[in-house]
Amino acid sequence: MPHAQQIHTGDPAYASPVIRAPSPASSVGTAYGPDETSLSDMELSQDAFEKKCLEALKLDWQKEEEIRADRTPLIQKPKTQAEEIILYENIVRNLRRRVQQLEDDELFEQTLLRGSQVALEQQPSSNDMDALMKSLMTTTLSNGSNTAPNISNGPWNSGPRYNNEGMSRMTAGKQNGKGKGRSFKP
Repeated sequence: MPHAQQIHTGDPAYASPVIRAPSPASSVGTAYGPDETSLSDMELSQDAFEKKCLEALKLDWQKEEEIRADRTPLIQKPKTQAEEIILYENIVRNLRRRVQQLEDDELFEQTLLRGSQVALEQQPSSNDMDALMKSLMTTTLSNGSNTAPNISNGPWNSGPRYNNEGMSRMTAGKQNGKGKGRSFKP
């Protein structure tokens, strides 16, 4: 009697989930140690302590860009020739940096405004696939070379080869001249 495979529809077709107790808080890293506030901080009022913490975070301090922006735009007259050269180099360097930044911004904006150029590309002028493929291939016929300089010579572009009798030959196998390949002569 053939043995039929029994399918228990009550069993899930995938593995049952792993059910375990949640991890203790100390293993997750949420356990806090004892309070380590210094005695001097404990003596401060809540407002004074908050002010001290804000000063330590330096949230109210100016950024470097803000400090540079607040400098006076007037240039002090240099007193020596060396100071004048340094001042000149700094000015030229800053001007070049700003011009480069403006050129980059302009190029980026032009790229955004121009958008995609796919629709503006020239469409094929012919439906003839052979003509299209020939127009894509560049070949030159000069000094016996029938291929472009970046294409290596091989059986696909070297033209027919002739044996001693002037007949074209077709070879199968190796072409090393040691007689190991079979040759067919029509």
